[in-house]
Amino acid sequence: MTLKINYKVLALVLPLLLLACGGCGIYSLSGSTLPPDVKTISIQNFENPTGEGPANLTNIVTNNFKNFYRRNTNLNIAQRDGDLQLEGQIVSFTYTPAAIQREGVQDIAGLNRLTLGIQVRYNNTKNPEKNFDQLFSISQDFQQDVDVTQISPAAIEQLTERLVTDVFNKTVADW
Repeated sequence: MTLKINYKVLALVLPLLLLACGGCGIYSLSGSTLPPDVKTISIQNFENPTGEGPANLTNIVTNNFKNFYRRNTNLNIAQRDGDLQLEGQIVSFTYTPAAIQREGVQDIAGLNRLTLGIQVRYNNTKNPEKNFDQLFSISQDFQQDVDVTQISPAAIEQLTERLVTDVFNKTVADW
């Protein structure tokens, strides 16, 4: 007995099957694992009490969170009291020497490291077992001759986006 595959039927059924699985709310192609009763997320401003970093760091971090969740989930952003709630603050924006090298009698930094840290409080009103209050931190190295004031806004955006991805994975992707 040989098995014949009808590719026309397969071409019609497979997209419908993928659409049905993606629309059930349990799994999505973005990697989020949200139950169907979770519809909203509220993301409060991530204030910067340290005063470190660019003046618009609060806006960069907060907007990256909102944009990332909009792009990668079907959640609506609520002003407050969402089914999922994110809030926190920027706790560090530091630029320190890394990869110390000796030149003659002097130690110098071969690289400088920018580290961004945020404290995140996550509240899942539908499943309180998932709640957490955690520090997330991410670093990126720059050449020794790059001053912290010379770091491009795009580099800070990329650093922030990587940090947001880590928080996203912890909150809705269960990674």
